[in-house]
Amino acid sequence: MQILVFSDSHNDIAPMEAKVREIEPDLILHLGDYEKDAKALARLFPHIPLRLVRGNCDLGSESPNLENFVVAKRCIHMTHGHHFHVKSSYAALIDMGHSAKTDILLFGHTHIPHYEQLGAMHVLNPGSARESCALILIQDGGISCQHLSLSVYADL
Repeated sequence: MQILVFSDSHNDIAPMEAKVREIEPDLILHLGDYEKDAKALARLFPHIPLRLVRGNCDLGSESPNLENFVVAKRCIHMTHGHHFHVKSSYAALIDMGHSAKTDILLFGHTHIPHYEQLGAMHVLNPGSARESCALILIQDGGISCQHLSLSVYADL
């Protein structure tokens, strides 16, 4: 299972579109800011399931602040992160992840790529979708996470 994770696209879908075409993931996740970008991506790739949560800039959105679900027998929690005050500390977010016994804890908001493994829990921020995203691979052997560059202008 290949999962492509984006956050904080802020009205720029070109880098995300290019990476989806390159990777052809099994699932796309968008962690908020801007929900309309995620919905545009869903229209471009209707054959790829897409899940999203709202961010602090998604005013009037009816999407959830926190989403938890199971994929390939792994529990995933995703949030934008602003309700957990991730710009000052990851502690509240990580406590929630541990309490929920999540396998993969995803957040955005900071625009800074981050990855750490805390015991069995993978904590991942893909960074700003103008510059980076994350790829999660779930296989029989476990979970692997990596950040990918998104610059569509890298060859200029």
